[in-house]
Amino acid sequence: MFSTLIYHQLITDFFKRQQAVWRFFSQHTQQEEQQQELRTGLLKNTYKFDPAIETALYEKLALAKERLGLQLPVTLYQALHSEETTAAIIYTGSEAHIVFSGKIIQLLSDEELLAIIGHELSHVHVCGQLDGDLAIADRIITAIAHHPGATAAHYESARLFKLYTEIFCDRGAALAAGHYAPVVSALVKTATGLQAVNADSYIKQAEEIFTHEGGLRAAGLSHPENFIRARAVHLWHTKAAHTDDSIRRMIEGPAGLDKLDLLQQQALSAITRRLLQLVLQPAWMQTAPVIALAKAYFATLEWQEPPPTDAWAPNIPALHDTIKEYLSYVLYDMATADKQLEDLPLGYCFFLAGHLRLDTHFNQVVKKERKLTDKKVKALQQQSIAEYEKEPAPAATPA
Repeated sequence: MFSTLIYHQLITDFFKRQQAVWRFFSQHTQQEEQQQELRTGLLKNTYKFDPAIETALYEKLALAKERLGLQLPVTLYQALHSEETTAAIIYTGSEAHIVFSGKIIQLLSDEELLAIIGHELSHVHVCGQLDGDLAIADRIITAIAHHPGATAAHYESARLFKLYTEIFCDRGAALAAGHYAPVVSALVKTATGLQAVNADSYIKQAEEIFTHEGGLRAAGLSHPENFIRARAVHLWHTKAAHTDDSIRRMIEGPAGLDKLDLLQQQALSAITRRLLQLVLQPAWMQTAPVIALAKAYFATLEWQEPPPTDAWAPNIPALHDTIKEYLSYVLYDMATADKQLEDLPLGYCFFLAGHLRLDTHFNQVVKKERKLTDKKVKALQQQSIAEYEKEPAPAATPA
């Protein structure tokens, strides 16, 4: 039918490695007492649609459940005193409750309403993905995002996880409605309040944005999710080549240093470790001040063997400029850690920056920190590299 996206798998695997956290949230289950409180709360704050009276609405529900292969009991409600035009689902494990808010039922066509119901029902499918592990990961990421001690990376991971989940559920909406168009038009209608929307016009609008802003991330737009979700469900429904790769590039980046999620943070940590290992390859670089600085980054750093560069060095040119600047500062800090080595380490780091295609950013760091002109940086680069090349034991060079 349709499966989770790779981000779901990666985040789930990430948290499964945090064994204590995973064990705590995997043991969390909703008790019958809590479920009864939920039902009572719904009855107090909604109008419950009667299947015997609202037959057309429940027929759409039955059709969506059939197309999505769901058999659990579902009850429909209209929220009281709510101006927001939206829908939400509450799933307890044995039953589900879909709550409509605002004028969403009156605003949407039959096909669009079917898509909305399919979207909400697909949140139930999420709970069963990856043998139920995705539901545990969802609980973890939600709890972390609401914790006052959460970092920016936690918030970004939660944002991306939720966006990928919406994209997954939009695919369920398209299956329920039989086409992507009602999914897109329902999305735009609920966001704008418009009574008539042309889905294909909105798809063209989204394509124009991403064509003109090639490296644009989700966070770079004022209302990013509407464009991303519309384009994503269209790509998936039309079976465009490399759909998930296109969606991932559209959503994730390249990400700046202040926009890293937990996975990107982990990847940057690995790159930093390998870069430090590479810097420490010459024996003359392995002085006490240089090693002390390297150990400040990673207390367990080992550098006896040169790190393989084929897995990470080719990806450096595609990194965000702020990441390249950060890596350049790591090189510069290592190059200046031991003053007794004079400019020999600087020549080595100029050399490494060139092979790693960080030379432009590294030169700018040298220029800024030493308050030099471009001409003087170039002269320093040539002079220090010449000094480095005189060394009898050359360092391992990146592949």
